[in-house]
Amino acid sequence: MNLRLPIHLLAVAGLLLLPSCAYFNQRLIDLHDCVLYRWNTDALGVAAEAKVGPLDLAVGGWYAEYGWGKDTWWQRPGYVMTNQGVGVPFTTLSPLGYGAPWSRLWATSALGNHPGAPDAFTDVRSWLCLSDVFDLDDGLPFRLSPKQRISDMFGIEVGLVPLFWGARVGFNVAEFADALLGFVGIDIFGDDGVPRPPTVPFVPAGR
Repeated sequence: MNLRLPIHLLAVAGLLLLPSCAYFNQRLIDLHDCVLYRWNTDALGVAAEAKVGPLDLAVGGWYAEYGWGKDTWWQRPGYVMTNQGVGVPFTTLSPLGYGAPWSRLWATSALGNHPGAPDAFTDVRSWLCLSDVFDLDDGLPFRLSPKQRISDMFGIEVGLVPLFWGARVGFNVAEFADALLGFVGIDIFGDDGVPRPPTVPFVPAGR
């Protein structure tokens, strides 16, 4: 009997701790939403990019086979489809050299497959320095909700490709506020307990 009592107490204590474990796990997920990061190996090119809210400035151009990390605040980390690169004239030449839509002539940053495969996944990141947080090309794999668009308005990102590798980091003030308020039970973006999408988006048929 003396041996059973501690076991029962441990079981009860474990059940009581389950909600708190879920609570702290959600707080960690909220904190993870505050940052984005991507690392590209075997890149080729020279480029720099800075993004503050909807304003995005990219110069240079680059190409890489794949990357690791996450490209949005609200996704899980993993391999990223960041193969096209950024910058002028790289993205602006894609309609002339790779058969991409002519609307890409005004693109200054893009994500996805290399424009040598125009029928594969590709998505504009910014048009003439204006970020695609507004979904200007209506082709974003991660369909942004109104709350996600508001969140992206408060992000700060920088990216750099010096010849053979590339890196991007970012911090989001709005997501950080959501994480802090989550400690007192306030979820301003309504994303607590919502599964984050994978890094490699689902590409609809015909894209």
